[in-house]
Amino acid sequence: MVFSRFGVSYTLKVIWLLYTLTASLAIFSHSVLADEVDDFINNSRAKTFDCPRSKIQGALDSHLSQQNVPTEQYDQLRLIKSHLLICVGQYDAAQIILLQLVNDIEQDKTTAVYAGALYQLGFILDVQEDPERCGYYRQAELLAKDKFTDIYLSAQLGQITVCNSDDADISLKLSKLFALLETYLSQGDVAAIAHIHNYIGLLYGGIGQNVLAAEQYLKAYKMGLSVYEEKNQIATLISLNSANMAAGDFNSAKDSIEMLRKANLQVNTPLTNVWLHYAESRYYFRLGDFEGLRNSLLKLQLYLPKVSLNSINKIVDMYSVSLCIHDANKACAQEYLDKQQELSDNALAINMGNQDYLVIIFNSHFLLENYQQAQDIFKIYAALMSHKSYQQQGSGRVLGVANLHNEITFLENKLISEKQQRYQSVFIVSIGFIVFLVLVYLFIVKRYISTASQDPVTGLSNEQTLLAQLKRVPGAKKGRTNALALCDVSNFSRINHPFGSVPGDLALKKVANCLRKITRDDDIVGRIGAQQFIVCLKGIDDILAKEFFDRIQDALQESVFQTDQGQRFNIESNMSIYMTMERFHDLDEVLSDMRHSLDISRKQQRSHDEAKT
Repeated sequence: MVFSRFGVSYTLKVIWLLYTLTASLAIFSHSVLADEVDDFINNSRAKTFDCPRSKIQGALDSHLSQQNVPTEQYDQLRLIKSHLLICVGQYDAAQIILLQLVNDIEQDKTTAVYAGALYQLGFILDVQEDPERCGYYRQAELLAKDKFTDIYLSAQLGQITVCNSDDADISLKLSKLFALLETYLSQGDVAAIAHIHNYIGLLYGGIGQNVLAAEQYLKAYKMGLSVYEEKNQIATLISLNSANMAAGDFNSAKDSIEMLRKANLQVNTPLTNVWLHYAESRYYFRLGDFEGLRNSLLKLQLYLPKVSLNSINKIVDMYSVSLCIHDANKACAQEYLDKQQELSDNALAINMGNQDYLVIIFNSHFLLENYQQAQDIFKIYAALMSHKSYQQQGSGRVLGVANLHNEITFLENKLISEKQQRYQSVFIVSIGFIVFLVLVYLFIVKRYISTASQDPVTGLSNEQTLLAQLKRVPGAKKGRTNALALCDVSNFSRINHPFGSVPGDLALKKVANCLRKITRDDDIVGRIGAQQFIVCLKGIDDILAKEFFDRIQDALQESVFQTDQGQRFNIESNMSIYMTMERFHDLDEVLSDMRHSLDISRKQQRSHDEAKT
């Protein structure tokens, strides 16, 4: 009996020891796996503006297949996976992963994984030109600020270039990009600097300044050679080729295609092959080399099914129809036209903004002898090209300043790279020279901005600047109002017409000086139209606003000026007032109503004067 009890006790101890050993081994194994995954994540993830290395694919899939990977690490692995898929053009597959990450109710919304997933979703929608991209960019920017530098930068760049559509002032967008450039130049972050140059190129291209865009893309490519994955470098070459083609520089476009072909030898993914043959197809299409186009399209169609790029699929369809037109294949051309009838209004509107599409539609109708339709399309094409020309001229006014800034930042960057090779005295002199250039630049910019925004006669804000300022006025706080006064120099024509423009200009200057003296520093004052001025009082008490406007009206009525020839004139003015607690969303309508009110007042005054006479 004693032996039996001893045997049972011994057996239980052995079982307990085995259980303890097994549990310890499991804990140890789990810890080793977690450390191994951590090391893999730290060595594999890439910044938002680069690509993960292709060679991690096998190990990444292996870790993702493990059942006991902690949730936090599993989410990080999935974000790396989606990033890798984006870099090879598998946008649909990447989007599925990202939506799962974002919609996971247990996901910690303060982590880099969540912010990164939002940014990547925004990027995919950006490629698809989907307006929803801006919402994702905005969320990613807010979450990443002061925490995740690369996500924050990329989201900012997206916001500046493709969002904020209300901000039509290209000089303001450029100034924001150059400010970011200066920040990262001071940090010596070459990858970020190259990324910003790429977006400056994107912005230039968006306003039709394609030569400047090409310069930025080439700069981004050369800087990226030392810091980016080869797949990412090819993306920049595609942008460079697009800019060269849009600028009509076919020699440079051919050179960029050869650079692309050489770089692709090292990468050779379906996506990079699509880019290469797409660039070739576009080149041959623009040159009218239909045999070259035919051969390029055959190669392009071989790789397209392996990636998800709907935008290029549409372009391939267009280029294929151009071959049908060249071959006088009427059935093919008619089939393409029939498909266009099935497009949504939004898709058709987007297509109508593409000059290549309009050329193909025109040629299709012409081949089919639909001459009236062809003529209608030609009118749309002519209007589009005229509008683009107008836009380019409008944007050209800020590019001199932008180029000067670009040259200065180039010099700064050059000096930074050479500072270790120079003697201290030479370095100090160089820094002094840069400071001098910056001071000169600041002087030019200040003078340029002042000139571009001022009315040349009065020195007040001009109409364009004035309207932009008014649209940015925020809603007033409770108990306050935004007060707007439209002042009309009612005797301007009686001064200007008989005696010439000099007395008229003096009258306008007199009004401007009067308004400067009476208004406060933060009030908005400017000239609008030939003889009208606007005064805006932001967030002011109603009664004080009315008293303020009364003082302005009294001061104007008491204003007298004398010309060099001794002619004396009194300023006669009328005023229309509008008050609201809200922003000036319907500014055009408000100003129209105020002008109408002034017209009525002017007619009443004229009738009164005639009656007295």
